Amino acid sequence: MTRYKVIIEYDGKNFCGWQKQKALISVQGTIEDSLYKFCGKNISIFGAGRTDKGVHASGQVAHFDIEEDDLEDKNDKLGKLTMGLNFYLSRACNNEISIIETSKVDEEFHSRFSAKGRKYKYTILNKKTSSPLLKDKTWRVPLPLNILLMQKASTLLIGKHNFSAFRSIECQAKSPIKTIDSIKIIKNNELIEIYVVAKSFLMNQVRIIAGTLVEIGLNKKTEKDILLALKTYTRSHAGATAPPNALVLEKVVY
Repeated sequence: MTRYKVIIEYDGKNFCGWQKQKALISVQGTIEDSLYKFCGKNISIFGAGRTDKGVHASGQVAHFDIEEDDLEDKNDKLGKLTMGLNFYLSRACNNEISIIETSKVDEEFHSRFSAKGRKYKYTILNKKTSSPLLKDKTWRVPLPLNILLMQKASTLLIGKHNFSAFRSIECQAKSPIKTIDSIKIIKNNELIEIYVVAKSFLMNQVRIIAGTLVEIGLNKKTEKDILLALKTYTRSHAGATAPPNALVLEKVVY
């Protein structure tokens, strides 16, 4: 049995999220279906993180195990495992999922538990008018945002905290304690990119952080609200949950 690591890019718009769910189309389930078509066996794939419905990825990582004998004939016909999987994925989901890199790894490697960090990017379009080209990959905020206030407030979230106020009520994580390694906010003309890095995240955590920082940038909340959210664990002190379509899992660090 050989373990393979794959790096995956996907547009999450038409998926229920990464995790396989009954009667719903997921990224995980679609890749497993393509693996079955490729080698004729049911193979489970394990992802580094469970992205929510509508969230995208440019650097999701997953692993799976395959018997080498199951690849011989297929490799002769379709080439490398990467190309073989993409052959079936392109037909299953109209190129909304792509395997961009495949490599053999040690059997002790685990895409989720071996990860040392995850990097997300949230993109805001700070523009009065809509953008047809960017509407599916950004959150449009038409009013001017105070970037300096957002940057200053973001530093309060860095470090180890109880992030109960920054997670979904559906979050099943055993502990709300997480450590944010860094938050960077970069403005490029009308685009504002928020980069958040941590070993792991709570459900909706990055989106709530983005929503909170936007409300601060609009002078609807202040740094005091973040401090109260971290101190009292009260959801109302944090901002709204930002839309999923502007969030991308960029990289998983090992």
